Amino acid sequence: KLQFLYLIAMQGEAAAPPKAPSTTPGTHDTEPMTSPPEDGAVWIKRAGIGLATAIVLAAVIVTVVLVLPSSSDSEPAPPAASSAPVMPSPSTTPAPSVLTPTPATPSPPGPSATPPPSVPSPTPAIPEPEEPPPPPPQPTGTNYTVQYCVADAVGGECVAAAATAALRYMAAPLDGMDCDATWDQAGSVTWADLVLPAGKALYVTVTTVAPGQSSARGFFVRPTRLTARWGRARLDGATTASFYLGGTGQFSVEFAPDSVWRDKAAALSFPALMLFVNPELAVPAEAGTVYLTKDDVASSPFDLGPGKTYVFQSDEDYDWGAAQVFKVHDDTNVYFEPGAAVRARIIQTEKKVKNVLISGYGVLENRYPPQEYDVQGLSDDGSMQAVTIYGKNIRVVGVTMLNTNTKCHAFGYCLNLNANWSPLADPDNPFEAGALQNKDPPYNYHKAHCQALHMDGTTNTDFTNCPTSHADGNRVTNVKCMTWQMGQDGLNAGKFGTVEDSFVRVIDDALKPWDSDGIYRNIVIWQLTLGWPINLGWWNWGAATDAGTVIEDIFVIHNHNWVSSKDWPETQSGQCVIGGVYGSGVAKSQYRIADVFVETACSCAVGLEISKAAYNRHLTPEGCVGSITDLEIDGMYVDEDFYEYNGGYADFISGEKEPNAGCTGDVAGEVASMTVSVSVAGRGMTKADVIVDDGTVTNLTFTDPGADPFPVPTYATYSDRAAGGSAHEIDVDGVQVASAARCVARCHDDWSCGCVVYESASSTCWKRRGCAVTEFITATGKTVHVRPE
Repeated sequence: KLQFLYLIAMQGEAAAPPKAPSTTPGTHDTEPMTSPPEDGAVWIKRAGIGLATAIVLAAVIVTVVLVLPSSSDSEPAPPAASSAPVMPSPSTTPAPSVLTPTPATPSPPGPSATPPPSVPSPTPAIPEPEEPPPPPPQPTGTNYTVQYCVADAVGGECVAAAATAALRYMAAPLDGMDCDATWDQAGSVTWADLVLPAGKALYVTVTTVAPGQSSARGFFVRPTRLTARWGRARLDGATTASFYLGGTGQFSVEFAPDSVWRDKAAALSFPALMLFVNPELAVPAEAGTVYLTKDDVASSPFDLGPGKTYVFQSDEDYDWGAAQVFKVHDDTNVYFEPGAAVRARIIQTEKKVKNVLISGYGVLENRYPPQEYDVQGLSDDGSMQAVTIYGKNIRVVGVTMLNTNTKCHAFGYCLNLNANWSPLADPDNPFEAGALQNKDPPYNYHKAHCQALHMDGTTNTDFTNCPTSHADGNRVTNVKCMTWQMGQDGLNAGKFGTVEDSFVRVIDDALKPWDSDGIYRNIVIWQLTLGWPINLGWWNWGAATDAGTVIEDIFVIHNHNWVSSKDWPETQSGQCVIGGVYGSGVAKSQYRIADVFVETACSCAVGLEISKAAYNRHLTPEGCVGSITDLEIDGMYVDEDFYEYNGGYADFISGEKEPNAGCTGDVAGEVASMTVSVSVAGRGMTKADVIVDDGTVTNLTFTDPGADPFPVPTYATYSDRAAGGSAHEIDVDGVQVASAARCVARCHDDWSCGCVVYESASSTCWKRRGCAVTEFITATGKTVHVRPE
């Protein structure tokens, strides 16, 4: 399958009075409720949290109330507060400001009372969690209840009154429809934007009623390398867990075994819960601010600016029932109040602009197909993203960007700033992506924005409002991107652009670092059924060089592209964690990719091919494709052995095997001086693990990445023992692992795990909960590793 196969086929388809500005607080005074349309797509309707309102509305309000752990659970508990609110029953929700002391709740031992790891204290026996019966049918969007409070620190007391989080929900918009662009991806996502005050921590309680979910076989809060430092979860039965989150970030909460992610039906239908823990972010008071209402927006496109500030309000319905486009201009601020939801796109591709800010913990949803395609600057291929802008000093902060279009093969990334494959929009010279798909030079003239060359290879001399350094480069921070079809890629910030502290969950390429001097840092990726988590380029054109980009601290919590790797790409390569089919005439050099962490099943680590026949391509006038030199992969840690779901793919590195005459040097299409430092299930990758075309790949080096930057603490060991007595079997049959260290790491990832049993002769690992050292039994050849408290 080809990522943009249907772009051409798609063508031809069909000021309010001032309001007091809001600040993102520790509590929200309203919460949205889901009321999905009949087609199952997401929409968010706002409602007050008053009890009377909640009774009237035909949806479930999820109440988030302060709660502290009960002494009845034998799992390690955080230090108790001096007074602890009680979680209300679903039918009785007290006012959030009321704190009800919990009587007779003894505090568990503090850290000083914990014995050293070599002599762990016995863990009291607990009843084995039962697999919960299938829950009754639930209204759409009520899979979870989330509760939280603010604490001074991890393990500390709660210091603030109960906060009410707003849960939002979306189901796969094309589930059940005959649309191959989804690659069978179904399921749903529930999420919340929570605010963490600086220097504090959150204590969170989550309850699931999602069908089949249970902590009996595992409980994870991913990325596990980030959350493990905050202790363990406290389990209350099989469907409730409490835990600390000690920093900002994007976290997946999973009542499920790790085997789910090798089961196609389960992985692709999983009802996800994401907690987006955000830093404080204000909607400032500014003179002349325009608080937009739905009725204010009387046209599409609707101009924002220049030189103005706008606010999308949390209690306004911004659904116009059709595609709505906002065009931004110079010196414009666009704020989202917490919980504001806008079905629209924010774009500017007709000119280059400067100093644009789009900020806030709201939702920007690319929902409707345009009434008319190929209107340049409005509905052409270059403008179909939720946010796509040409210019400098463009900042996007905090926003959740969705593509829930119910039209099959509806193209549109989440965010594209200074995309180097598309030109300035010109109604007199229309551009469509098909001009660069399966096409060889010469290419038609289309005017560059910030590229060095126009699309036909002639020189661009107009760099007005183009970044010249990171000081005026574009910056994307703390955003969230979720889409449901191929052609709906993730994030690109362009030359001198920065993307950081963000989350991407897409069916197609997640990160698109296709230009010089980019920075992509501290990003969580949930890769769905197609695409590369880190894609190194297709058809980018117009750059003199493409060098110096850094991608680091990338947490790939799931990677389902093993579903489609047999069919795409067409070579022996899989859609690996890093790679692509490079078809650009621009040479790429000195890219550095460091500290990439892959938690669950994935197809392969590196799948990179340079090809003059790439489906999406822009070659030199002579038909040459650029070389890739000095690419450094400096530390990728893949926790599990690669998953060959249906075979036919592998790690793969190749240059252009049949370059045209005269294609030499930087445009020879070679891979040169590449360094690969990858660990797979604790073993260093070597050349023998990769299909390498030695005729086009030179000076390829493999090195061992060494110790994981997130080490697992020391577990106490008990040789010739097994966890007997009341220990609960998380793993029933055992899992094959590479080593005892990998077995221990499996336990540390799983917040329900108290110990593991490892049998060296068979390399088998069993996770256990409720591990009482006094109940260990003799078992020759097995070793118990007990988690430190």
